[in-house]
Amino acid sequence: MNSDAKTPLFAAFERHQRAWEVTFWVFIGVINAVINATSVLMEYARRGDSIGSWEPFVWEFSSTVVGLILIGFILLVDRHYPLHYGVIRRHLSYHLLATLVYALLHVSGMVALRQLAYWWAGSEYDFGHWGREFFYEYRKDLLTYGSIMLVLYSYRFILSRLKGEARVIQEGEETEQSEKPTRLLIKKLGKEFIIRVEDIDWIEAAGNYMNLHVGNKMYPLRETMTGMEAKLNAEQFVRIHRSHIVNLDRIVEIVPLESGDHSVILSTGQALNFSRRYRAKVKDRLSI
Repeated sequence: MNSDAKTPLFAAFERHQRAWEVTFWVFIGVINAVINATSVLMEYARRGDSIGSWEPFVWEFSSTVVGLILIGFILLVDRHYPLHYGVIRRHLSYHLLATLVYALLHVSGMVALRQLAYWWAGSEYDFGHWGREFFYEYRKDLLTYGSIMLVLYSYRFILSRLKGEARVIQEGEETEQSEKPTRLLIKKLGKEFIIRVEDIDWIEAAGNYMNLHVGNKMYPLRETMTGMEAKLNAEQFVRIHRSHIVNLDRIVEIVPLESGDHSVILSTGQALNFSRRYRAKVKDRLSI
C-alpha cells in the first residue's frame, strides 16, 4: 500500500471540516447580501427615488438568513434522492418538486423576517401580490437551488479526490470480483493503490457513503449499510450500531454504560457505541 501522508493544511481542514463548510456558506451569503443591498441603494440613487438606507439590507439579509437555514433542507433531499448515475432521471423529479417547497419556505420565512424588522422600525412591509411575487421569487430560488447543488457536488468530487475514494475492485482489474471482496481500490489525486479489507478498522454510515477507517486515514465508499454488510465477511466484521460496523480483530475492550448500552474500544483508541439491539447478533463471537 502506498504512503498516504496528508499535508498539514489538509489535515487541519479535516479536523475542522464542518466549521469550514459552515463558514464558507455564511461568507458567501453575507458577501452576496451586501453586494445586492448596495446595488439596490445605488440604483435608487440613480433614479432619484427615496428609500431608507436600511431597507435593502433588511430585504437581502432576511433572504440570506432563511436561505442559509434551508441548505439543511437541500442536504436532506439529496440524502434521500442523490443525483448519481443510474438514478438521476428518477430522482431529478423529486428535486424539482423540492424546489417548490424550498421556494415556499424561503419566501414565507423572509417575508416574516421583513415584517418583523419593519414593525421594529415603526413601519410596515408590503410584499405585494403573492401570486405574482412568488413566481418572481421562485425563478430566483430555482436558480439558487441548482447553484447550491452544483457547489455541493463539485465540492464532494474535489474532496473525494483529495481524501481518496474507495471502490470494490471489478472483474478484470487487479483481482476478480467476488461476493466477499478481499481488496479495495483507492483512487486519490490521479493515483491508485489497493487496501486489504482486513486492514479496515471500522466503518461508519455517512449519508450516501460509507466511510472506511484504516488507521488514521478515512476513505469514502459509495455504498449503503445493507450493501456493505453483504460484502463483508461476517466472521470478521460485525455491526454494533445502526451506523457502525467494526473489525472484530480491532476490539480490545467493551465498557458497559449506565444506559444499558456498551462502548466498544478499538486498538486505535477509537470509542464506538455498541447498541443493545445488536448484542444478540454478536454474542456468539464476543464475550460481553
